[in-house]
Amino acid sequence: MKKIVALVFILGLCTLSSALAAGGKVGFVDTQTVFDKTKLGKKYQGILREYYESRKKILDLDADEIQKLRDDYAKQSAVLKPEVKKEREETIGRKINDFEKKRSEFNNELAKKNEELSAEFNQDLIAVLKDMAKKEKFSMILNKSISLLSKGETPSVLYGDEDLDVTEKVVAEIDRKFDTKK
Repeated sequence: MKKIVALVFILGLCTLSSALAAGGKVGFVDTQTVFDKTKLGKKYQGILREYYESRKKILDLDADEIQKLRDDYAKQSAVLKPEVKKEREETIGRKINDFEKKRSEFNNELAKKNEELSAEFNQDLIAVLKDMAKKEKFSMILNKSISLLSKGETPSVLYGDEDLDVTEKVVAEIDRKFDTKK
């Protein structure tokens, strides 16, 4: 892992030094901040939240049904015949298994939806960054942080002068561009 981070860092320095040697401008952007602050990012967050809430309602209904079955069983278990007791336990067990399966499917759907929305947002972000780079003569715009092997984010810009941070410009440009699309 340390070798990968070191290699990425060295490659970044080589690319950065070539861009600077060619007389180009370099900037960096915090893509998470762009996602959090832009109207487009908030729109995608809202879509994901609605998607989550609609499925959560279904799971909540199932959880309430299971809890009711458990409560009824607890109240009546002392007076039930062994075969009825066993049948109710099996029914509750099946309901719990179905619930767990449905919850797992829901989590997979949510992850897939998140990936789809992230990919759409990233396409729009890259288009805006390319336009900005051409207009303002940037040779390179770095992402402030990168994800490595799902272990969280590692800063790709360890230090950058505030003048190189184009995050707020990107937020304004995405808001301007996607407000006109409405």
